[in-house]
Amino acid sequence: MSKTAAALVMEHIEIAVATLFRSIVAIGVPGERIFVLYVFSTLTIVYVVYRFRKPTVAFLKYCFPKDIYLHPSAKQDYLYYFWMALLKGVLVAVPLAWLGTSIHGIWVEPATLQAGEATDHSFWSILAFSFLLLLAFDFAVFFTHYLQHKVPILWEFHKVHHSAEVLTPLTVFRMSPVDLIVTGAAVVICEAGARALWLMFVGPAPDIFAILGINAGIFLFYLFGYNLRHSHIWLSYPAWLSGHLVSPAMHQIHHSSEVRHWDKNMGLVFSWWDWLFGTLYIPKEKETFKFGIDGHEANPFHASHEMLWKPFIWAWRRISRRVKQVFSVIAACLLCLLGPTQDSAADEGYSPPSLHLEDLTWTEVRKALDAGYTQVIVPSGGTEQNGPHMVLGKHNIVVRYASGALASLLGKTLVAPVVTYVPEGDIDPPTGHMRFPGTLTISEETFEDILVSTAKSLLQHGFTRVYFIGDSGSTQRGQKAAADRMRGGWWSSAPAQVFQISNYYFPETNGQIAKLQEQGFSLEQIGTHAGIRDTSEVMALNADGVRNLTNAVHGVLKTTGETGVIGEPSLASAEIGHTMLDLKVNAALAQIRALPEPGL
Repeated sequence: MSKTAAALVMEHIEIAVATLFRSIVAIGVPGERIFVLYVFSTLTIVYVVYRFRKPTVAFLKYCFPKDIYLHPSAKQDYLYYFWMALLKGVLVAVPLAWLGTSIHGIWVEPATLQAGEATDHSFWSILAFSFLLLLAFDFAVFFTHYLQHKVPILWEFHKVHHSAEVLTPLTVFRMSPVDLIVTGAAVVICEAGARALWLMFVGPAPDIFAILGINAGIFLFYLFGYNLRHSHIWLSYPAWLSGHLVSPAMHQIHHSSEVRHWDKNMGLVFSWWDWLFGTLYIPKEKETFKFGIDGHEANPFHASHEMLWKPFIWAWRRISRRVKQVFSVIAACLLCLLGPTQDSAADEGYSPPSLHLEDLTWTEVRKALDAGYTQVIVPSGGTEQNGPHMVLGKHNIVVRYASGALASLLGKTLVAPVVTYVPEGDIDPPTGHMRFPGTLTISEETFEDILVSTAKSLLQHGFTRVYFIGDSGSTQRGQKAAADRMRGGWWSSAPAQVFQISNYYFPETNGQIAKLQEQGFSLEQIGTHAGIRDTSEVMALNADGVRNLTNAVHGVLKTTGETGVIGEPSLASAEIGHTMLDLKVNAALAQIRALPEPGL
């Protein structure tokens, strides 16, 4: 006999009340991360670590330092835990109850873990089924976590968890209800899919190996140091083991605000998913970093209750911005049919006083964005030796001019300031251009992080396309890596796209060497560094940047040696320089125009 509506309502209320009670007394619930047994095992592990590392402070101070557990962020964790205890029953338990099922961990505990009537199954069958459900659970948690980082609207809610400035075991509960519902629904779907696959290919599902009512695999994972993931205790695994299991240190890195750590180690139990999605980061040694959001405003929540409602405001802003873009397209179509109004014609006709961001005020940039200047070029130069005849800032001179010329040809495009610090070799011992005084270098990772932060800044302001253009060979790898990191997936709701425009630099694509050979120059004369091409470009743009050309350098210099020159710069001229610059700009223009049109 089917249940009456009143019985269903009472059943859901009972689930909600049980969830509320479960949150309040979580230390006595095996499915909760702070179950007393997990806390005890964590303290045991910490004591072993303490004895091994032999710090100078007492054990209790080592475990519970005041600067962490009395930190304002930690106090937010404590208060937010009770806010969520009051809301879980209504916002989490009831919706999941209507789905007719429930899930592990911080969500609702399953009433039963087997489907159908029990039958006799072998040990290996039970073990395999238990592991299958563990994999389904773990992948669901990973994939929703991945989406929460990659989908802008979901990230607004996931910021709640990443706003923690210190980590305590209660930080795990610092999650938006939206995060819980999305993850909970994904776990339900993945576990149902796993059961369906088992039924399809094997037969009726067996019981699982359970300890205190939960999957034994999850129980053991919680038992062996899970709570250290949200703590100040650094515990890493050997590299080979970290390739399979997510260590506490790997999850602490996930909370880092350092650019190199963004969107890394999103797995819960197994690190296989991170490896598969390219988000795995295994630390070789203990690293120093801060926690929080992106390093700008580490914690945008000034009170614990703000974590409940602020993300909805941020998400609505993103949605409304999206709606505005759609209406803008519709309005543009109508204008094409009906003709522009006086006001719209004025907006569309606005031209900023300069195409270079650094020459504009912020109000002029905003007006330019409103007028459709939504593309932006991020040029990279460098400060490196260019032989005894040419200034160190050669690349900066050339790429600033070329970017401005390209922006003018593209239309509705601005140019960011030149990135003048780029990789130029190792410092100690010095390699590459660092063997010559005046050269400045940074690491590949730092350069990549600078580009990513620059692109994110521009996208935040409303630019929808970012183009990386580098005038030096040492910038190409970092630009590609940064563009790859910023590239969204099919699920992304943001129209912004980031591209490396490599055809600008490489002679195979910009045609510079072929052009010079047509004019009768040999490959030895053309050279590859501080030779005819780049010397001519600087002569065309800044004659003072080339000094004593004939006397200081002449003849074919095949190796960097003591001069830093490969080629014959004495054959350079301003006329050749203009030709070389045009080839670079036109190659970049063609590549950009060949890119797919931006989606809505």
